[in-house]
Amino acid sequence: MLMRRPIALLLTLVLFLLVSVAHARTTEHLFQLDPKQVNANPDRVNVAGSFNAWSTSATPMQKGDDGIWRVRVALPEGTHHYKFVLNGDQWINDPNADKDLEVDDNYGGKNSGVVIGPDIRKAPPPKPDHINTDFVLHNANDAQDASPADAGKLRLRVRTQADDVQRVLVAKIATYGEVAELQKLGSEHGFDIFSGVVDLGVTRVTEEERDAIIRGNIGQHRYPVPEVGDAKYALIILDGNAREEVYGVPRQQVGGALIPFYRALVDSIEVPEWSHHAVWYQIFVERFRNGDTSNDPGDAEFENLVPWTSDWWATLPGEKAGAHNFYLGAGNVWKRRYGGDIQGVREKLPYLRSLGINAIYLNPIFEGESMHKYDTADFRHVDDNFGVKGDLHQLEGETDDPATWQWTASDKLFLEFLDDAREQGIRVIIDGVFNHVGRAHPFFMDVLEKGKESRYADWFEITDWGNTKHWRKMDKPFEVHGKLGGIQWRAWDGENGHLPVFKKDDKLGLAPGPREHIFAVTKRWLAPDGDPSRGVDGFRLDVPGDIPHPFWIDWRKLVKETKPDAYITGEIWDWAQPWLQGDQFDAVMNYQFAMAAQAFFVNQRTAISPSEFNSRLIKIVTAYPWPITLAQQNLYDSHDTDRLASMFVNPDRPYDGANRLQDNSLTFDGPPYDPRKPTDAEWTRFKQAVAFQMTFVGAPLVYYGSEAGMWSPDDPSNRMPMVWPDLEPYDDPHVKFNREIFEHYQRLIAIRHVLEPLRTGFFHAVKVDDERHIYAFARELDGKRVHVAINRSGREAPVELPVDGEQMLIDWADPRHAQLTTSDSELPKISPLPQAKGYRPANGVVKVHLAPYGTAILSGVEKE
Repeated sequence: MLMRRPIALLLTLVLFLLVSVAHARTTEHLFQLDPKQVNANPDRVNVAGSFNAWSTSATPMQKGDDGIWRVRVALPEGTHHYKFVLNGDQWINDPNADKDLEVDDNYGGKNSGVVIGPDIRKAPPPKPDHINTDFVLHNANDAQDASPADAGKLRLRVRTQADDVQRVLVAKIATYGEVAELQKLGSEHGFDIFSGVVDLGVTRVTEEERDAIIRGNIGQHRYPVPEVGDAKYALIILDGNAREEVYGVPRQQVGGALIPFYRALVDSIEVPEWSHHAVWYQIFVERFRNGDTSNDPGDAEFENLVPWTSDWWATLPGEKAGAHNFYLGAGNVWKRRYGGDIQGVREKLPYLRSLGINAIYLNPIFEGESMHKYDTADFRHVDDNFGVKGDLHQLEGETDDPATWQWTASDKLFLEFLDDAREQGIRVIIDGVFNHVGRAHPFFMDVLEKGKESRYADWFEITDWGNTKHWRKMDKPFEVHGKLGGIQWRAWDGENGHLPVFKKDDKLGLAPGPREHIFAVTKRWLAPDGDPSRGVDGFRLDVPGDIPHPFWIDWRKLVKETKPDAYITGEIWDWAQPWLQGDQFDAVMNYQFAMAAQAFFVNQRTAISPSEFNSRLIKIVTAYPWPITLAQQNLYDSHDTDRLASMFVNPDRPYDGANRLQDNSLTFDGPPYDPRKPTDAEWTRFKQAVAFQMTFVGAPLVYYGSEAGMWSPDDPSNRMPMVWPDLEPYDDPHVKFNREIFEHYQRLIAIRHVLEPLRTGFFHAVKVDDERHIYAFARELDGKRVHVAINRSGREAPVELPVDGEQMLIDWADPRHAQLTTSDSELPKISPLPQAKGYRPANGVVKVHLAPYGTAILSGVEKE
């Protein structure tokens, strides 16, 4: 609820007290489905949507006596999209939802939508000298509207009806009426967005200030005296002669004046500071570098060790000939092993440092049968094909009791790798695949052998215990189990699949057994033998939306108690507000960033305009508390998508849609996916996207090989072995280490490291030109500003940018202005060239010329 009144009382001392922690304001919405409307009779129905990471299990509905399925869900203000999921696999939209809110689901269908809070579509047209107060939105209880940015600063957001309000000011009560102005970032879904990082002077009331307020309490107005630690601000909305103040609730009557009390997140968002300065690098271990051939896989019947430099598309030694055997038939590509290991990553740490990387995310490293290791066989130990082959056979007596756990040679090798990474200034996080295990996991195998008598019987979602005569040890258990008469289970990859899920619990998130096991595993790798200085620096969480929130809330507490500066990021593809309120994750893999960038930089026929791009960026910048926004992992591609370079070859597709050669025609009405090498023109546009990634808000995440010029369709081809110059020539003559692309990454990463506003500065657009396809934005921090100007057209473009002051600006992206210095093992460095002819502002404007698909990164040069 908001309360507004005229500005007449602004000059009086009004105290706004930010006193407690609260999450975004929510409203319960009733989802309901009458199965008769969709000609169905499901056994179970869930609602999956943007509010629960599209989980098919997180939000179950209940069937009423009238046959209608219902569930109430607390949703924050805004537009939310969803579908109903019948029996875990049939997705349908809501036949009763507002058709105007439907959006494409990227699979040839539509997602339904619902608006929570004010519906801007119902607003009257804006008028001069008038403020439509019903559509001025600011809720200090909502971390999207008010969150801490730094000591003494708040990131604020105010939404107003589009074209209705001219300015939004912030009264810094600590300075008795002095105001700061919020930037108009642009428009989004019918609202103008005003935002900024505001220095309140002091956000913590001192004893001296408190005494001054007491002394000032004279005359007819009396104001409450704040306790030490309270903070304060007011908002002033202006349109011509119209002025309004915006206040929150609760409020109280004091001396004839209404005194509002703002509640906001002040000290509650604890995100590791180092994550704001990270440049991430994702490594798929089996395909990065073979550093030790003695641990190579290939012994199992489902493994085939092939040469690192072999042609990916050819029939390789040990494979059955014929194109039909590549994906299907013999399934050659799924059996390939290349021998990548921890020693290989360790060997290439200097390479990563020379690129500018200071943080690594490793795909799963724990024991598993597959090459990707998402089918965990043992969370307690590093896979022996990544470390020392056969070391697991030397273990005896380990149970779920952590007191019985030992350190294998592979485990110790990994800990040594962590030591090496720390010495080179590189943080390391690992994949936490805590929703499910592989069929080879010993606790799951124990269930298959002992049935209900297994001590792990309550760990998994068993749907049928089968015939008790099958509760015994078997050489080939899956010839019986998973079939009629055998034990059956729910798995992440389908009923009786290869990835059995842990049992869920409404109050704990996970059932007690797996919950405590995951807690113990977490502590083992964060603080080996109780020493957090030897452990990993955090976790990337796989499909975390499948595990209810109570687990993550408690798990975060454990992580932060064990290692306070550990970093937690989740694989959430949609908007992630439920996980990013400060009580669960520090960040997510920012696929929303990737989707917006693809739509702007990659697409051709369906490319979005600069103004639409800006609208999407505004949402990205304001969606979460500011410390979390700065910690987001801004990626373009990953082990789950086609590579960025190939996106430019195949534009106008949904993000991560129709990009697998084996099934790319099933959901896309367009040309077949083309796996060819990008052209020079496409590499130019690729480089522009990289420049944006390294300058936007959030921490960039590079998928291994992007900096080497790798391209490919989606899984499995996005997991080709890394291209190394010392291994050339490769059998495919097109495959070479791309030195030009590598040096482009080095320059852009070095720029990010040297210009602090690019890491922690606020964002706002300064030029949005749809006609000429020009987009420019600024990053500002403590009076320092960096401008980034982008020419998204194939024509040279002169651009005028508004700037403050007359200091000469240089373009750090231009080798004529700034020199890149590199070595084989040190972070790349960049410095201004003394003789550089920069850009001199005149009359508050600087003029730059941008090449076709060119990008300029402008700032002044600090005097020594």
